[in-house]
Amino acid sequence: MHSTMKILHVLATLLPAAWCAGHGHAIHNPIIPGWNPDPAVLRVGDEYFIATSSMEYWPGIPIYRSTDLENWELYSHAFTRPEQLQLYGTPTSAGAWAPSLSHIDGKFYITAVTRWTYDPVAKVWPRAFWVSSPDLKNWSDPTWADPWGIDPDLFQDPVTKKVYLNIMAPNNNVDRIWGISQCEVDLRNGPCIGEYRSIWNGTLPHNSTARPEGPKMFKRGSWYYLLIAEGGTDELHRATIARSKSAEGPWEANPNNPLIYNGAYGFTNLTVQSTGHATMFETKGGDWYAVFLARRNINGKSPLGRETFLCTVDWKDDWPVFNNGEPILLNDASEPKPIPSPFMDTFSKSKLDSSWYQLRTPYTETYSLSRRGGSKGLILRPNVFSLSERDVPAAVLRKQTSLNMTFSATLLPVKGGSFGPRQTIGISAYLSELQHQDIGLTGCAEQSGLCVYTTTLNNGTSEHAEYPLNATKVQGLTFHIRAEPLEYRLGYSLGKSTVTWLTSFPSSWMAIAPPNWFVFDGAMFSLFASGNGEPWPMNAPEVGFEKAKEVYYQEDIPDYDDW
Repeated sequence: MHSTMKILHVLATLLPAAWCAGHGHAIHNPIIPGWNPDPAVLRVGDEYFIATSSMEYWPGIPIYRSTDLENWELYSHAFTRPEQLQLYGTPTSAGAWAPSLSHIDGKFYITAVTRWTYDPVAKVWPRAFWVSSPDLKNWSDPTWADPWGIDPDLFQDPVTKKVYLNIMAPNNNVDRIWGISQCEVDLRNGPCIGEYRSIWNGTLPHNSTARPEGPKMFKRGSWYYLLIAEGGTDELHRATIARSKSAEGPWEANPNNPLIYNGAYGFTNLTVQSTGHATMFETKGGDWYAVFLARRNINGKSPLGRETFLCTVDWKDDWPVFNNGEPILLNDASEPKPIPSPFMDTFSKSKLDSSWYQLRTPYTETYSLSRRGGSKGLILRPNVFSLSERDVPAAVLRKQTSLNMTFSATLLPVKGGSFGPRQTIGISAYLSELQHQDIGLTGCAEQSGLCVYTTTLNNGTSEHAEYPLNATKVQGLTFHIRAEPLEYRLGYSLGKSTVTWLTSFPSSWMAIAPPNWFVFDGAMFSLFASGNGEPWPMNAPEVGFEKAKEVYYQEDIPDYDDW
């Protein structure tokens, strides 16, 4: 055991329950499991709302609600109409980034950017925009701002009533050295109506590697505070803060920065890493907290991506102190995190459950919730696109929310019609169009009848296998993905038979992008059907799913990434 690890184990024995301790109660982190990065929080009376990034998924920008900071429900989505979010040909990890929540003159605002592309060929920096709502459910069309960059935030000065846009932006279009810029804006129409200028460049060296981002401004007492993220969104990620007597500066850096930075304890030591992109808020009772993103490392990789965490905030000499100045750990040994109840969707409602997503903005219907004859089920309407294309395949997806769970889905009966080797229906452990692991049903390539198949796709390499069912019709076929911290398995069952497991792959596959690519999302589970380059045959059977189910188990993830 190397010296840093020894220090941390000693530290853990000295800290009383060194999880992110709440004011009088335990907080089980992550508070919103599954990939939910860049959390922005707003208190409305006795309720709390968090908006997170959604990248290339539709609908965009999920908003979660809680009354106790412990239990969070999916409340709404900000972008539900194509006029609000255009994602056509958008690659993995582009899309809707880093929302910010504000309440100004009786309206709620979300400020965000849409990156239409983000890949080795083109890294287009988008303009900022905002939408407004009277109720955090129904949102306006965008108002476009002048500046370009990422992570915009609207702040209304409670004294002057001026509204400022703060944003991570380049110093110019030549050097492109990033910092935090600001201008007063016309909230109704979008343009800057005050000087556009740099206000603070953070605490790290200000050069081409600088990444001061995620500005969040607020006022407490006589001080204005500017809370930012630095170091990029991987191991160097952290939260730092400055203060001023004016919303326009000048800004004085906290002498005890950073507020949180788990990388300081060794990138390969603590399970929780990439702590940053924080937002602070005050409860009705006067307690302060911060929400922030972090990753849970499993043997150095994070299959669930960047999740939403919470910690306490105390004040000393008018500076905030996060989590009592201690590292962010996972566990309260005296009170394990409750295992969630199973999730079951029989697709019997008039609308698809809001926890299901599509890839990119749909421009045609790819599913329905009733079969011919009126019986219920998820009916997919396959097209030429698969999960590997930058388009809108016939697929719905859910975030993987546990590191120890099973995802299962039962097909509707497949009866007759043309179902050849080009036609597929199945489920997938999905990370991106470049990285997904599938199990499904197809027409056998080497013989007549139907085959179960598996296809694993990792960093440009693909393996395909088929398993004949020796049948032309099938009923009661269920596909399973068993996700564990270190390994995923793909299998199937017929009726009430036991699961036949066909293949497995390491969990690190759900966290690694191919060379020169970026994946800012986390693992999803998908239901899909595809013609794989050809239109779905007119005489092919109607395909879909009778139900989908998730079963969760105790995670038992250690505080130290030691597997």
